[in-house]
Amino acid sequence: MKADTLDLKDIFRKDTRYVVPRFQRPYVWNQDEHWQLLWEDLRLVVDELMERQAEATDQFERDEAQLETSPHFLGAIVLDQQSTPTQKLETREIIDGQQRLITLQVLLSAAHSVATEFGDEESASMFEKLMYNDADLIRDDRHRLKVWPIEADQEAFTDVMSLSDPESKVTELDGGEILHECFEFFSDQIRDWAEDGPESPADHLDALVTTMWKLLRVVVIDLESNDDAQVIFETLNARGTPLLAADLIKNYLFREATLEENDPGELHDEYWRQFDEDEWRVEVSQGRLERPKIDVFIMHWLTMQMGQQVRAKKLFPAFRKFLDRTDLSTEEILQNFDYYASIYEELTEPDQQSRQGVFLQRLDVLDTTTPFPVLLYLFGQEAVPDEQRVKAVEAIESWLMRRMLCRLTSKNYNKIFIELLEELKVADDEHIGDAVVDFLQSRDGQSDYWPTDDDLSNAMVNQQYWSRINQRRLKMVFSAIERELRDTGYSETLEITQDLEIEHILPQDWELHWSLPGEQPAEVERIERDEIKNTIGNLTILTDKLNPSISNAAWEDKREAIQDHTVLLLNRYLVDTWPEEWNEETIAERGAWLAEQASDVWLEPDAPRWS
Repeated sequence: MKADTLDLKDIFRKDTRYVVPRFQRPYVWNQDEHWQLLWEDLRLVVDELMERQAEATDQFERDEAQLETSPHFLGAIVLDQQSTPTQKLETREIIDGQQRLITLQVLLSAAHSVATEFGDEESASMFEKLMYNDADLIRDDRHRLKVWPIEADQEAFTDVMSLSDPESKVTELDGGEILHECFEFFSDQIRDWAEDGPESPADHLDALVTTMWKLLRVVVIDLESNDDAQVIFETLNARGTPLLAADLIKNYLFREATLEENDPGELHDEYWRQFDEDEWRVEVSQGRLERPKIDVFIMHWLTMQMGQQVRAKKLFPAFRKFLDRTDLSTEEILQNFDYYASIYEELTEPDQQSRQGVFLQRLDVLDTTTPFPVLLYLFGQEAVPDEQRVKAVEAIESWLMRRMLCRLTSKNYNKIFIELLEELKVADDEHIGDAVVDFLQSRDGQSDYWPTDDDLSNAMVNQQYWSRINQRRLKMVFSAIERELRDTGYSETLEITQDLEIEHILPQDWELHWSLPGEQPAEVERIERDEIKNTIGNLTILTDKLNPSISNAAWEDKREAIQDHTVLLLNRYLVDTWPEEWNEETIAERGAWLAEQASDVWLEPDAPRWS
């Protein structure tokens, strides 16, 4: 066999048909596990390219921007050469990688369609060159397409590839096929991205063209006549345990140690032995994916060191780039690993009684790891006073929680925390908490501002939270408010450890016992009630036994049951403050009260605490 690393231009610019053997499975990729991740990876590359182009002062530097942009590796495909008569298109069977190649073609079709919508003929033409074979070389219209799937997918694939062609008779998709959904997903993503930001859609699409042509790489394994395609397919997909990125880094480091004439055995025993334990290879959550704990730690450590986002898929290449730039010796790097590994353990298994521990538990519920490089740095600086460290985590928690409660975007958090990290590296350790506050107070964009009490109150009174904010986060909000209510100096400050459930006070099926005034409720009033029932003012937390027993009960019965059984101060306040009526007005009042309590837990940007 023969293996080469090629870009999409090398693969799709050739007049070649890539045919999926009929015995292979149909197209099965989906949005959550594949399309979204591919788009995120593609965005990282094209955004980096655009940033470098924006910094260029002349055409030469713009051309150099492409060479300096990190390409994205898409994986490997295995192809088997098929004998073809003279004057016929070269044909190759896809032994492995059909899902990837089909998805890339649908992505190209979506990009072509969006470019056509915006009237960008030049970009549309460039996308088209990667989609179709030369018309002079084909005898069958089906041969015009670069990739040809199995029979079960052929009609849907032909539709999505034809839809982007203005001359095609296919004008719309019924959305019933997974390939239709794939096309619509990428079309929506590309269109929204192209219209976002100060650059024009044409600038976005031009950068996407460059990325698709030259910055996406695939390892192409070409089989030769004596290669057994089935054995190779099974070997690639079923046999062996893949190496972790950390394994590659380990081997590379100790090879470098040998070149530096250090004893790799001694360095391993002193600094690396802990990482060989099973606990560091356990899968932990990283966004929507599970990754080995050691890879996640190194990714955060490397981001902290380099001051730029490091992708999990690019961990080893990023580490090699770091080694090229750093003046640290191999032993110093291993010492640094060892030191920050203990910091990382403190962050992932915190002391639940400390203020930092409470913050880290809440951060886990928020399911965001973007602050971790900042936290590694913050907790790793021994000269930082405890009160400044607490101030820093309280400010970060307030910023994150208020934005979550106001249902603001989190899409730029990686970039924001990297900017914060760079600010902290030049800040005085004695005032590092103040530096965090100053940085967050200075943000004023929609994607990064720190919401005020008015913003918080407006959101908590008016916005629907049920099904929009997951229940684990809602429970955490109520638990934090309960903790604050008890923190008076007279009551015990307790953490809620029982698994409580979110309950609608006005039931979701409210019409059974909660009719509106009058015999026939007006449609407007019905709609208003259906909207306000999902605001936080109408939600609370109850035990899993009490919740279903009173779920659809009238307010009088529900209030009595809560009063008889609850020990939570926030529920005591509920039944004591609104004993007679529970309606749209009282729901709004309670939403405003909850917002007041939340504003005491997570202080606003102008609070005296930050001065």
